[in-house]
Amino acid sequence: MALARILIVMLVGSSAFAADEDGVRVNYMLNCQGCHLAQAQGVAGKVPKMKDFVGYFLHSPEGRRFIIRVPGVAYSALDDAEIAALMNWLLRTYSAAQLPGSFSPYNAGEVAVLRENPEQDPETTRAVILGEIAADVPALAAELARDNRQRRR
Repeated sequence: MALARILIVMLVGSSAFAADEDGVRVNYMLNCQGCHLAQAQGVAGKVPKMKDFVGYFLHSPEGRRFIIRVPGVAYSALDDAEIAALMNWLLRTYSAAQLPGSFSPYNAGEVAVLRENPEQDPETTRAVILGEIAADVPALAAELARDNRQRRR
């Protein structure tokens, strides 16, 4: 894994590999992009999109906890600080408009605690959390309604 990171960092034109933007982008490429795709768009009906969406989860404490507890994050080989940096970058890069005004970045300590209890039923929990948030966030309610209409077609 370390060799792969070095090679990718060389390919993207940076010799530094830390919690900087290039390092975080490489962590996304190695740990998330395989399923969520290059622009975090996901695969309809199979892999949830994060682009223009994942920030909605931060509108509730349950949603904030959820996105760290999903199996792909909770079981990641990345350490807690790398996950915190990756999630903060992901949220700001792909879903800044959906973040609440009170957004507070994740830190390694918070991530460590949340990873101790991975989500066992992510699909059901995701639907419940989004339904609760949508009751207070009209933009999310509209997005979910649009998604439901597209699925019925």
